[in-house]
Amino acid sequence: MEVLVTNEQEAVDINIDFIKELSLEIMSFIGSPENAQLSLVFCDNNAIKDLNKEYRSKDEPTDVLSFPIELENFVPEIRMLGDIVISTETAATQAKEYKHSTETEIAILLIHGLLHLHGYDHIKEDDKKEMREKENEVLKHICGIEKFSKLSDISTEPLIERVSERV
Repeated sequence: MEVLVTNEQEAVDINIDFIKELSLEIMSFIGSPENAQLSLVFCDNNAIKDLNKEYRSKDEPTDVLSFPIELENFVPEIRMLGDIVISTETAATQAKEYKHSTETEIAILLIHGLLHLHGYDHIKEDDKKEMREKENEVLKHICGIEKFSKLSDISTEPLIERVSERV
């Protein structure tokens, strides 16, 4: 598995190596194929607002966008999962609101984005419940690994309710 990270913002210091390790752990845990490749972009609110307007017709910034790559009947050497775009400005604001670190908020958004790339959604109520439960499961998993222990500044139990509120 491979994670390509592009940092197009300066508001938040991003530890690229940590983010790559975290992404690989999440990808492995949720069953990404061994030849999976992920593109992860960190940007500011202006950049994500433009993308949100273009692809979702919403003229406002958001925290995370996922763009799955859907190739039917094509078996490449590398399986490109898609792109995840995270606004670090929105992540920092949400982190303050929920009283945890920006790094933890980015991890939550990364989990959310990766689950979208794996086909999870939250449009229908049943699908939303399933996605929230999986987000909680993944967050509990990564918080239990020593090298990611700095993310455990959040109780994972309220995650389902918290994410449901912002959707």
